[in-house]
Amino acid sequence: MTDKTFTTAPVAASTAAANHSEFIDLAGLERQFGIRRSLAYLLLADGSIRSVCLRRRGNIKGKRLIIADSVREFLASQPSDIDPQLSELTRKANRARREKANG
Repeated sequence: MTDKTFTTAPVAASTAAANHSEFIDLAGLERQFGIRRSLAYLLLADGSIRSVCLRRRGNIKGKRLIIADSVREFLASQPSDIDPQLSELTRKANRARREKANG
């Protein structure tokens, strides 16, 4: 006879599938990727990300859905390094702002 351990604990649903939706609305875009509505529309306008709009024929209003894979591709294409000169300028500006705030 083998010693088996059983449990009656409930099984939690996986959140991995929820993070890999094919389409997300603008609220989901902010929740998942931190991209707010105004930036989303700028990215859509320049073609960096793609979307579809669901609406009934003849209607002006609809529901804008962002294609999540296009957002992932856009984010993956962004450079991960920072120009050292830009970094130094940022440090100087932050230092000047702190000195001005402290008097």
